[in-house]
Amino acid sequence: MVTIPESYRHIAFDTIGSTNQHALSLALKGEAGNLWVTAGEQTSGVGRRGRAWSSEPGNLFASLLLIDPAPMRGIGHLPLLTATAVHRAVEDVMPPHVRARLRIKWPNDLLWGDSKICGILLENMPLGDGRQAVVIGIGVNCRKHPDKTEGLSAADLSQTSGYDVAPESLFERLAAHMAERLSVWDRGNGLGLIREDWLYRARGVGERVVVRLPNEEIEGLFERLDESGGLVLRLADGSDRVIYAGDVFWPSVTH
Repeated sequence: MVTIPESYRHIAFDTIGSTNQHALSLALKGEAGNLWVTAGEQTSGVGRRGRAWSSEPGNLFASLLLIDPAPMRGIGHLPLLTATAVHRAVEDVMPPHVRARLRIKWPNDLLWGDSKICGILLENMPLGDGRQAVVIGIGVNCRKHPDKTEGLSAADLSQTSGYDVAPESLFERLAAHMAERLSVWDRGNGLGLIREDWLYRARGVGERVVVRLPNEEIEGLFERLDESGGLVLRLADGSDRVIYAGDVFWPSVTH
């Protein structure tokens, strides 16, 4: 039986269309939040920008429903927070010699070397009473992986560690770390601590990166995160540009 922090609840399915969509549907029916929805398999998993997300059995598919977790300006912090919680959870189930290659790619992809092992999708929806429902969807390749995902090679935890990583074991650690990180974040008041933790676990800070936007690609030096978690890119002319949504790559990595 899976154990999660006392202030949270958990419902599990063998198969579901989408854990995110199910959580949002429950919010519309009056669900109070702090609810995890997990599934052994998704038939309609979706990644960022509507991309299909590979959802094979043996991997972790989990969504956390929160109701009014922070003022609207703070909702954008949650991808950074979630990435640090996933990184910590994966560290817990990986042997020490493998952990060093685990890094976060801005804002919330988890990489092992150059290969993606986790994706995070945040969705929010206004409710009729003026509150906001926020769902954080997390997909982790535990035992299987596609050839590529969102332009990157992919890997799974069992392959990289040499040990069988069960999604149930990883979920227990994830639920614990999400509860702890949300407490530290304190509805946005503790963003500085979350940002510091993210930078400690990140890849690419101080390196040249390519950011793919809907209508252009720009290259520059990944300087830092701004106060709200945006990527500050130093351009060739010496000016800074802050990116709040985009796909980050390294010039040496084919994409």
